[in-house]
Amino acid sequence: MKTRRTMLVGVGLSLLGAAMGCHRQAPTIAVIMPTGGLHYWEVFAQEVQKDSDGIHVEMSAPQAVTDYTEQAQLVENAIAQHVQGIIVSPSHQLVLASVLRKAELQHIPVVVVGTPIALPARDYAAFIGWDEEEAGRLAARRFLSLLGGHGEVGIVGVSPTVEGSSRIEEGFADEIARTPQLKLVGVKYGLSDWARARQATLDLVAEHPNIGGIFTTAEFSTHAAAAAFESWKGHRPALIGVSEEVDELRALHDGGIDALVISDPQELGRRAMQAMRVALTGAAASAWSTQLPVQIIDRDTMARNPIVAVLTRGELQLSASEGSDLHIAP
Repeated sequence: MKTRRTMLVGVGLSLLGAAMGCHRQAPTIAVIMPTGGLHYWEVFAQEVQKDSDGIHVEMSAPQAVTDYTEQAQLVENAIAQHVQGIIVSPSHQLVLASVLRKAELQHIPVVVVGTPIALPARDYAAFIGWDEEEAGRLAARRFLSLLGGHGEVGIVGVSPTVEGSSRIEEGFADEIARTPQLKLVGVKYGLSDWARARQATLDLVAEHPNIGGIFTTAEFSTHAAAAAFESWKGHRPALIGVSEEVDELRALHDGGIDALVISDPQELGRRAMQAMRVALTGAAASAWSTQLPVQIIDRDTMARNPIVAVLTRGELQLSASEGSDLHIAP
């Protein structure tokens, strides 16, 4: 039996095919990611391209997740080029709001992915996100287990103005507050810079010598914290990070990281294109708005995790047989 959503997609694809037949030209959509050079967004982009039959896709991203004005300019450029649709993952909830409003006024459908935007839902076609606050809560609960229910923890984030990282921090802090024996003693920021995030990690430990755990809310800070502890003498603080990068997955297996919070970039790309195809027909795509789940993995569970299998395809060889080790290709 077909679901309402399946029927909507079928109708949407038929209308899109008819529209393309009339105009004899594939619609162009701009896909604007928050930053380049990260494996997560590469997998996302691959899935978008894979599902782009009949649609011309133009990919772009700023150099760093804190380059808010550059990302806004990329959206402005897409609007000026009269693209037929925009898929964007906003780095900042407010900076992109006005420029995305321009897209809506010019009847360019926008599918927002990853992090919410500070606009009413009527001003964009759909939102495909992942539960950032739950990412923080999962990390807090794991620290509760790792630290035996008590101790000091700290955060190394991106920036207080990066919406996604801030929402993760909020979820973490709220969950920590439920357990009086655990105390959040400090928050520092690396500004998506490896050296700054490494120093922020070391400063956090120096200022709080009894700290038992550090939570890193993004790929750069997770990588930097793991590197900071590589030559650590003595017992290091427990480290939990948010990252889907292969280097961090390798560090998780090798014991340099205790747990990672991950989400599925492939599913994010697939859902974004489903919503965009419906929006390109002129139909309402809001029914495709959804919040994707997040997961927490450790060394014992990573080999059996399907998201890890997608992320590490061709780079890490995972063995899921019971009692076997995870084999990392050189």
